[in-house]
Amino acid sequence: MRQLDRSERVKSLIKWLSTSLASRRGLPVLGAIFLTVISLIVHLIAAISGSTLIAICGFSLLHLAVFAGLLGTLLAEPLGRG
Repeated sequence: MRQLDRSERVKSLIKWLSTSLASRRGLPVLGAIFLTVISLIVHLIAAISGSTLIAICGFSLLHLAVFAGLLGTLLAEPLGRG
């Protein structure tokens, strides 16, 4: 874990995320809404076609949307007004 804590790549990624998201705090939540709509469309296609692979893609998109939404909600307060 110490190597991960001292990693310059992780440090630069966190700095970039905080500076870019501070001015666009709602972007992760909007991305989550977009992914949720795409997931709904994919689920409808999976229901019509009966394809398990398409259903798995829909569930993966939905989980990614939930993750992005929660991340956006959790980061909105610490990032401040921007």
